[in-house]
Amino acid sequence: MDFLRRVLGLLPSVSILSSAILCVLIPMCFYWVSDRMRKHDPPWKQDHPDNQLEGSMLPPGSSNDQYEDLT
Repeated sequence: MDFLRRVLGLLPSVSILSSAILCVLIPMCFYWVSDRMRKHDPPWKQDHPDNQLEGSMLPPGSSNDQYEDLT
């Protein structure tokens, strides 16, 4: 019985335990909500794989380079 009292005396108070739990749960909730919202981002804001972007846009200033040889 003395051992149990000593172990219970070493545990932090309920307010400290609840604060520690909230320090974990609140960021997890924000991450979960932002992850769900990110799935509904507009196309221009979404991340695309590198291979999907190849050939989709020319670098700045080179859009008219292909027509220089014709003139």
